[in-house]
Amino acid sequence: MALVTVDQVNLALRLELVDADERIPDIELKISQAEDAVIDYLKKPDHGWDQTTVPGRVSAAILLVIQSLLDVADTGGLLPGLGSGDPKNPVVALLYRLRDPAIA
Repeated sequence: MALVTVDQVNLALRLELVDADERIPDIELKISQAEDAVIDYLKKPDHGWDQTTVPGRVSAAILLVIQSLLDVADTGGLLPGLGSGDPKNPVVALLYRLRDPAIA
């Protein structure tokens, strides 16, 4: 089950999708990719969260990564910063305190 919904993505990114027929064709794929990137950064594959229990900062980070994947606001620089753990990266800033401190 996805941690964020298409409706949340639509609202947060102001995509103004009228109905399911007008969705970005691969939006579910982008949601899945963004969630995978965030969960991988957190090192919490068995997080146990769902749409009602996911921490707000995690869903916010997922939305930022989706925005980067869609390139809605020229935020392509978010993904390399996530991989390097750059503290100036807004996604890293949101997630850093939740990250498992184990090395590797």
